[in-house]
Amino acid sequence: MANAAAQISASTDAVAEVRRVSKSYRNDGQELLVLREVSLAVSPGEVVAVLGPSGCGKSTLLRIMTGLIQPTTGDVLFHGQSLRGLHPGAAIVFQSFALYPWLT
Repeated sequence: MANAAAQISASTDAVAEVRRVSKSYRNDGQELLVLREVSLAVSPGEVVAVLGPSGCGKSTLLRIMTGLIQPTTGDVLFHGQSLRGLHPGAAIVFQSFALYPWLT
């Protein structure tokens, strides 16, 4: 895993990248940690799927990578540069909006 982390940190041609991103929210004075130090790089032409159980932070990670929300800590990059505002080449289609409710 350390080797993969080194490859991610050395990536400069990634279309989208997060480095050690964490996200937490405050609810009634309690901190809720949603993501902890997540790193991911998406290269041009790559197709990536984010899988995990409900509530594990998948949608939060995608919203951070597209610039819809800011991480609590960490870096979000677009072609090696800090992302400011919305990612110009990203779009999200969430499952509940993309599925036909009568198909299972």
